Amino acid sequence: MPLRRMSASGILALLTMLFSLYMVPTAQAQPQNAPDADIQQFRDWEVRCPKGGGNDARCTMTQLVNSPGSDRPVMRVVVAYPPQSSDPVMVFLLPLGVRLAPGLQLQVDNGEEIPFPYQVCMDDACRADLPLQGQLLNQLRGGTRATVSLFDPNGERLDTSISLLGFTDATRAIAP
Repeated sequence: MPLRRMSASGILALLTMLFSLYMVPTAQAQPQNAPDADIQQFRDWEVRCPKGGGNDARCTMTQLVNSPGSDRPVMRVVVAYPPQSSDPVMVFLLPLGVRLAPGLQLQVDNGEEIPFPYQVCMDDACRADLPLQGQLLNQLRGGTRATVSLFDPNGERLDTSISLLGFTDATRAIAP
């Protein structure tokens, strides 16, 4: 399935929205309380909507993923609808020090692995975006677990699980 590219202005608008809502300095940081956002929990996903944003406000959903067997955050996953888009984008915020060239892979339950690249590394996190269109969005909504595979500095593959419990309800809550 070909993935369409987002325009530079669409990506910039999405980034601005994500960082203004979450103000997360790193992918490993705990989320800060956002008094300027209404927050709802959908099982393992949190939905945030700007207060007083009216009908034009774009809500986002997020999950902080911890290292297996610990409470140490290793990744934040954010899903949002960019302006002028009918399809959501899944954004992964990961710690610095990951191997960039091989990119990442997403697998829903036992389905096919979908490769996708990193977009940028900033001062405190690396970001990768994956447009969620048609079949992939339906797989995520019907799944129970997704696995994101990345590579550490030594080239060792690291698999991290993302819970999909509450994903369907959360995506419906953020839909424009």
